Amino acid sequence: MAGQSICGLAVFFEDLLPAEWMSGIDPTVPQRHFGHVSVFRAWCMQILEGNASCGRALGLLQSWYQQAGLPVPRGDTSSYCQARRRLDVRFLDSILERINSSLIQSTAERDLWHGLRLKAIDGSSVQLHDTPANQREYPQPRSQKEGCGFPSMGIVGVCDLSHGGWLEVKTHAGKKHDARMAPQLLGSFNEGDLLLADRAFCSYEFIARLRQRGAECVMRLHQARHRKLDWRRGRKLSPIERLVAWEKPARRPPGCELDAEEWAALPRSLTLRYIKKGYENRQGEKAMIVVVTTLLDPGLHDGIEVANLYARRWEIEVKLRDVKTTLGMEKFAVKSPEMANKTLTMMLMAYNLMRHAMRRAAQSVGKPVNEMSLKGSVDLMTASANRFARLAGKPRKTRRARGELIELLATKIVDIRPFRSEPRAVKRRPKGYQLLTSPRHVFRVSDTRSNRYQQQKKSA
Repeated sequence: MAGQSICGLAVFFEDLLPAEWMSGIDPTVPQRHFGHVSVFRAWCMQILEGNASCGRALGLLQSWYQQAGLPVPRGDTSSYCQARRRLDVRFLDSILERINSSLIQSTAERDLWHGLRLKAIDGSSVQLHDTPANQREYPQPRSQKEGCGFPSMGIVGVCDLSHGGWLEVKTHAGKKHDARMAPQLLGSFNEGDLLLADRAFCSYEFIARLRQRGAECVMRLHQARHRKLDWRRGRKLSPIERLVAWEKPARRPPGCELDAEEWAALPRSLTLRYIKKGYENRQGEKAMIVVVTTLLDPGLHDGIEVANLYARRWEIEVKLRDVKTTLGMEKFAVKSPEMANKTLTMMLMAYNLMRHAMRRAAQSVGKPVNEMSLKGSVDLMTASANRFARLAGKPRKTRRARGELIELLATKIVDIRPFRSEPRAVKRRPKGYQLLTSPRHVFRVSDTRSNRYQQQKKSA
């Protein structure tokens, strides 16, 4: 059986990524079994199926060629894996730019907040195969013994909350703090943007550089400033709001990438607005946070509304969970840093493709796109791929089938449960294996393993 043919994915997104345009940017020979276009489509389906194996992707390629009546690729997965390594980065960047441009153009006025485009920034990490090359570029955490851990690739990215797609992602060795990587992403912010970020990014330098680009921000006050907070300072706007002035530090902070001239060009002071907001923490206790914003006029932007807007910063956490859990970005089965970065690009590209389809579905029923379920949409898309594979070369039937699928996608709505408690705890008990405390080739299993397993069962 053909199963979920990659050709079906290409047919559904034909209006976004036309075959003629894809062929025009493909630097490989068209008759080649593992050309850029076919490998890109196979890799996309591989990711949408939960980062499935390369054997699964090869099976899709074989099925696709068989249906088209072309010579079927033979052999193991090595040829496909080599073809993935050959994918030109410029080829992938061209596709990603086209997808993101379409997402931006499709943004409606109702997706903005008071005319401002909401964006969020946050960081995470991805585990890689334990190879010498990966360890050199992305070393394992220092807390793990040599030979007992996995290389960890740190990532920091910017998400556009108006359509839910990823704009830009930078990688690092995991030793850098997310806030030190943030200046490298300033190119994603322009006039008319409003950044939502947690307190790790609440620094004088970053806010000043955002303002230089014309962007606004809403952040939680950094814990170091919160500890020294004196609510009597500044100008009172309301019982929960004050205007305060931040003075530029006399010296550049450690790790700052600005030279002396660029640091001197930053303004000598910043006028910011503090807003107090009460909330209930994870322990069910009443607590208070202070939100910092560059939106200074309470007549234009109500304080309560701005403070409540900060809660939308959590959406980027959901986006990270979608990519890592639904699409399988927890760990990359790659042996080199080059493939790790290429896989990350493909992950974000497949995710943005799905956001494009979800956006069309949300617009068709007048729903906010952030209420759409990625998991439900991915399941429906992969299940419908075979149907679209049979419609290749039939534009009228393809348009009708695309409209019907978009109607079904519009039903994949997340069940919003605002007061549900979901503590981060593990219910399923782990197996009673020993922890690897030395390199595997020298590790020896303890004779008391069975006794320890019984003790773990009793304690559980």
